[in-house]
Amino acid sequence: MPMNILEIAVYAMVLTAGHPTSYECVAVKPEGANCTNGMSAKNDGPHILFNSGVQVRKDNQGRVSLTNGLKTRFDSSAWVAFEDASGKPVVSVRKTGPMRFKFSNGYQCEAMGNPDDMARCYKP
Repeated sequence: MPMNILEIAVYAMVLTAGHPTSYECVAVKPEGANCTNGMSAKNDGPHILFNSGVQVRKDNQGRVSLTNGLKTRFDSSAWVAFEDASGKPVVSVRKTGPMRFKFSNGYQCEAMGNPDDMARCYKP
């Protein structure tokens, strides 16, 4: 499954949630993405591999796991919490509209222009 640039931007925010900053991600050929916060990603089979070495994996039911030990937990208010191995929350995210996500750290990510080409994450 081809990578989605907004998905890359969202996971880049999850991976940098401890020190968030505004950034943009741009699709690059072949099958990659570069973000202005120093993160980059590429397809790794059905998964996404970031330049940090962290792989984002999705199973057949759409559940996500990260190779750095972060796990996801869904709550009743439509937030997805990313937690470390001890269960401590790192950041939470939820979809707020088409091609837009809001984070518990005050940032949001959205597609820009052609949704296949660019996405940005910023603090409104």
